[in-house]
Amino acid sequence: SSNNSVLNAQFHLWGDGNRPTVIELDDDQGWHLYSQRNTDGSIQFVVNGQVIPYNYGNFDARYLTSGNVYTKGESDNRYVQNIQRGAPVWPGKVDEYGPAEAPAGCFLTQARHDPTTAYGVTFVYRPLQMWVGNGWRTING
Repeated sequence: SSNNSVLNAQFHLWGDGNRPTVIELDDDQGWHLYSQRNTDGSIQFVVNGQVIPYNYGNFDARYLTSGNVYTKGESDNRYVQNIQRGAPVWPGKVDEYGPAEAPAGCFLTQARHDPTTAYGVTFVYRPLQMWVGNGWRTING
């Protein structure tokens, strides 16, 4: 091959007990890449920079198994994107000291003394709702 590079480049082939076979490429400014066989028999390929494939054709279904890869839209549809209070609910008067607690998924937004009955209390609760995917969903509990 012809050599018209500005920097001196070298391949190194070596190995030891921890890295049985190593192939390295470097130049006067440092290393570019290496490939090595590990003691367990696996192979590691490392680049000192960015790998930019010309053709992605070799990335087939082995790498994109169903359920493990999502588009941005699919990913956005899986997570809470907003929260709001739902419509108010007035369950009516409660004697004595009021409700023990709001129903599951709801929270108390108003409590008032009702002077028309002894210890009477009126209260309002609302469900908590979240936007997931393409619609509002009420939290159930």
